[in-house]
Amino acid sequence: VFRIYNWVRIILLVLLLTFIFVKLVKAQMTNDFGVWVSAGSEKSVRDSWIFGISTELRTKDYSKSVDRWRLGVNATYKVCKSLKLGGGYEFLLKSCMTGDWKEKVPRHRFMFDITSGTKGFNWLKLSLQERYQYTYTMQKGNVYAIHEHHLRSRFKTEMSNSKMKCWSPFASVEMFNYMAKQFQVDEMRVALGTTYNINTRHAINFGYLLDLKRSADGMNKGLHVLTSGYVYKI
Repeated sequence: VFRIYNWVRIILLVLLLTFIFVKLVKAQMTNDFGVWVSAGSEKSVRDSWIFGISTELRTKDYSKSVDRWRLGVNATYKVCKSLKLGGGYEFLLKSCMTGDWKEKVPRHRFMFDITSGTKGFNWLKLSLQERYQYTYTMQKGNVYAIHEHHLRSRFKTEMSNSKMKCWSPFASVEMFNYMAKQFQVDEMRVALGTTYNINTRHAINFGYLLDLKRSADGMNKGLHVLTSGYVYKI
């Protein structure tokens, strides 16, 4: 039964990725390019808690301008081998038009999530994460205060075994459901990449991410992103 369950999840992921690929080929998208660079540190406490802090910088307009900067803290509690609970806070400076020029507008974001996972074939990790996200955009210039509530659903696969040594390739699909509009999907992310564990304390990751956002004509605003990150484990 366990193996059948794993195979069903893999088949569903393949079908979902195929569906997304077909839609992207047919869609008339406006394309952009950016780079997302992050760095952070995390500390494990009694094998159940993980506390972390991180920062990130994102660019857009073909990487000619800074889109946003983020500083966040988070905590994760391991309920059991296959279930984790998490929460966090982020302070963001988002580039927005405030009149005739762009300014960095402050945002406050709170997140709560639950992640379930399993492992199959001794090399494949599967996880499903449901995250509630609340974002408050502060008023500045002609940018009004905004309250946004999203439910983010992410399915992720990761390969890891002794033969691959320090490498852990991954793929994920994430949907942003806007709760104020009957859970309309207003953003979707498809990511491919890998993590490289330098040693027990240092790890880096890099990959490619396609960020799709909704406009008046549908889900046709595409941002192609090169991602990289560094994590130091205390």
